[in-house]
Amino acid sequence: MLGTRERTLLLESLRPPTGYHLRRAVGTSYTLDLMALLTAPLAFTFFDAHNEDGAPVADPVALLEALRRHAEKVTLFCQAGAIAVPRPEQTLLAYLEGSVIQVQAPQEGGIFHPKVWMLEFQSYGRPAIYRVLCLSRNLTFARAWDTCLCLEGRLAQRQRGYWRNKPFADLLLSLPGLASQPISARLREDIERMAYEVRRVDLRPPRPFTDFRVHHFGLWRKRGWSFPTGGRSLVVSPYLVGSLVRDMVRDHGLEVLISRPETFEEVVRISGNDALPATCYVLSPKADLDAQEADEEWGEEADGRSRDEDQVELSGLHAKLFLFENGRKARLFTGSANATLAAFQQNVEVLVELVGGTKDCGIASLLGSGDDPRLENLMSLLQEYQPPDSVELPEDTKRTLERRAERLARIFGAARLTATVRNVDDGQLWDMTLSGELPEIPSGVEVRVWPATLSSEAALRIDDQAGEPGESDRPADPAHPVASFRGLSFEALTAFLAFEVSVREGPHEVRQRFAVTVELVGAPENRKERLLRSLLNDRGRVLRLLFLILMDEGADVSSFIRAARRNDSAAAGSFGGWDQTALLEALLRSLSRNPERIDQAARLIADLRSTPEGEDLLPKRLNEIWGPVSVAREALKL
Repeated sequence: MLGTRERTLLLESLRPPTGYHLRRAVGTSYTLDLMALLTAPLAFTFFDAHNEDGAPVADPVALLEALRRHAEKVTLFCQAGAIAVPRPEQTLLAYLEGSVIQVQAPQEGGIFHPKVWMLEFQSYGRPAIYRVLCLSRNLTFARAWDTCLCLEGRLAQRQRGYWRNKPFADLLLSLPGLASQPISARLREDIERMAYEVRRVDLRPPRPFTDFRVHHFGLWRKRGWSFPTGGRSLVVSPYLVGSLVRDMVRDHGLEVLISRPETFEEVVRISGNDALPATCYVLSPKADLDAQEADEEWGEEADGRSRDEDQVELSGLHAKLFLFENGRKARLFTGSANATLAAFQQNVEVLVELVGGTKDCGIASLLGSGDDPRLENLMSLLQEYQPPDSVELPEDTKRTLERRAERLARIFGAARLTATVRNVDDGQLWDMTLSGELPEIPSGVEVRVWPATLSSEAALRIDDQAGEPGESDRPADPAHPVASFRGLSFEALTAFLAFEVSVREGPHEVRQRFAVTVELVGAPENRKERLLRSLLNDRGRVLRLLFLILMDEGADVSSFIRAARRNDSAAAGSFGGWDQTALLEALLRSLSRNPERIDQAARLIADLRSTPEGEDLLPKRLNEIWGPVSVAREALKL
C-alpha cells in the first residue's frame, strides 16, 4: 500500500493536468523556505524546471518568467515567525511579497500547522479541475521521509455540495480570520469562490481506499477526537507525548509505534518504558541511502531501466500516520498532526481519513515484508528500537531557552509593521524606515532586524522602548521608527525583513532567526519593471526571456536552457547567439496557437524600449521580424 519507490516531489504534485493551466493556488505550511516557494511557479509553468532535490533550475531567466506568469496566482499561509531567513541578494523574492500571508492559531499557545494545497486548474471549454494535496511536510527543501495524499476531481454543475468536502471549504474560509494583517479584497473573493466550488468537486480517494473524510482541529475552538476505539492500531509520528501514547495503547489498541530514536528516549525519560507499546520501530541506516547509492548496490531494474527519476536522498522521519483496524474495516489518518497533546488541543491541524478494507489497507499491508532487499516497502526501512543503556539528559536550561525563543519569534512575527522608503539620491539610493507596534522586549532578550536582501551585518538592535504591550491596534507612526536603514540600493528594497531574537540566561544563549512580511510603502509603482531590467543585463538573457515567454506551459525548459547556454558561450552575433529563424518560428507558433503570448512579449519589448539602457539590450535586428508579427497580432484583435 505504501511503496517506498513510489516517490514524488512536491513540485510534481503541483503540475497541472494535461491541457489545463493554473487559475489559483492556496497553500498552508507551518515553516516556510522562501526559496522553496519560488519553485511553485516553476511547477505550474515549466514542468521539468527543477533538479533532483526539488530546487529550482539554476537559470534566473526561467525562474523570472515563471514568476511573471504565476506568482500572483499563488498564496501561501504560514505560521508567523516561522519563515526562514533567505540568503541575501535574492532579488526575485520581490515577486513573492504579495504571496506570503502570516497567520496565528486561535488557541493561545497553539501553532498553525496544516500542510494543505488547494489547486484550481482551468481549460477552455472543459470543466475546472480541483486538486487537494494533504501533506505531512512543510514547504521547505527538507529531505525527510514524508507523505503526500492527492485528491482530484472535476467541478460538477450541481446545487448541493458533497458533504465530505465541507471541511476543506471551512479551512479556506477560516484563513483570512487567522491572518496577522488584513488580506486584499481580491484574495478574499478568490478564497470564497474556491470554498464554494471545492464543495462541488467529486474528489476521489486513491485505490485501494473506497472513501475519505476530512478532520480539522483548532478552528473556531472546535475540538474533537476522531479516532475509533477498540481493535488494533499503528502510529507513525516523529514527535510523541507519553501520556497520549499510553492512552492510545489502552483505548485504541496501539500495537506498533514508529518514531525517531531521540523521541523515544524523551518519552522513556519523562513517562517511563510502560508508556510505549510492545513493538517500536525507528528508521534503519538503510533508509538514509539515496537512490543513486542504491542503484550502485543493486544495479538496474529487471527491464534495464535506470532510476534517474529517484535521485533523491531521503533521511529522517517526518511522516504522520494513524492506522486503525476494526474487523474488516481499516481507517488511515494522514496529514499534519503528530501524536502529541498540542496537535489535538491547541494547534490548527488537518488530517484526512481514508477508509478501506483491512486486507488491502490494514497494518500488514502498510508495513509489508521486512525481507525485501530492494527497500520497496516500509518494513524494509525499519528496525526495532533498542533503548540505550543510559539516556543522556538534555540541558533543561537550553531547551527552555529554545522554546522561549520560538514563542518570541511567533509573537514578533505577528506584529503589524510598515516599511516606508524614500528616495534620497535620484533613484539610486533609498532610506527605509521600519515602524509599527512591537511587544515589550523582556529582560535578557535582544532583538535585531535588517532587510532580508542584505546580510546580517546590516542588522540594527531594536530598543525595548519601541512598543508597549496592549497597543497593537494603534497605527504605525513613521516619526517613531522601530529601525531606520540608510542608503539602500534600489535592489535592496524589500517587504521581507529578517529578525533575530537572542535569549540569555546566565552563560546560556539561544538565537532564533526568522523573516516577516511587512507593508512596503513609498516604493516606485514600476518597481518590478525596474527589477526586471536589472536582471536582464545582457542581450542573451533578453532573448532567453523572449523565447520562454513564447513557450507553452509544460515545455521542456531544461533542454532549452542547456541549448541557450551553449549558444551564449559561442561568439555572439547581432542576434545574441540565436538566429532570426528560430525566433520567427516561435513568434508565428504563438501567433497561431496562443496569441496572448505575443501580447506578453510586446509588453516586455515596450518596457525595455522605455529607457536607452533597455533599448540597448534588445537585438539590433529584432524589428525586422517583430514588426510584421506585431501588425498581424493587432489584426487578430479586430
